[in-house]
Amino acid sequence: MKITKNTNFRIAKGLLDNVFSKTEPLDYDKWVQFVDNHSGYFIWNEYTEEGKKSLQNMENVPDDFKERVLASLNKVRCFAEYIDNKKLYNISVSFYEELNWITIQFAHPPKFKDLKIFVEMARHLDALLLKDGSEIIDDKTLGLLS
Repeated sequence: MKITKNTNFRIAKGLLDNVFSKTEPLDYDKWVQFVDNHSGYFIWNEYTEEGKKSLQNMENVPDDFKERVLASLNKVRCFAEYIDNKKLYNISVSFYEELNWITIQFAHPPKFKDLKIFVEMARHLDALLLKDGSEIIDDKTLGLLS
């Protein structure tokens, strides 16, 4: 299994044939609980420097965009692995309630430990960690990668 930083990772309740696929809804409260329980690894967008700046500058955001900015600061996006010299996070994770999936993006190819925590997240949500929507990554797959 070839995995790069551009590999498409999602967490969903079932396989995703295309971007229009719909599966059972994910439990938002369980998502928040998992991220909060792993706060040593994840940081909510609203707690990042960028998120704090967005909240402070809300009066300067055009009305047409305020709802979108506020939505991104309401425990729907989190990050992990801050890269100090680049001032960005290696991992970005977003909960899409309307699509019934979570997307995971990497700035660098994921490491074994990164995939392991997302297998745990998927398990906590009674869902699957998917590569390109159709390949399931689980403990057995991780065993082959290590």
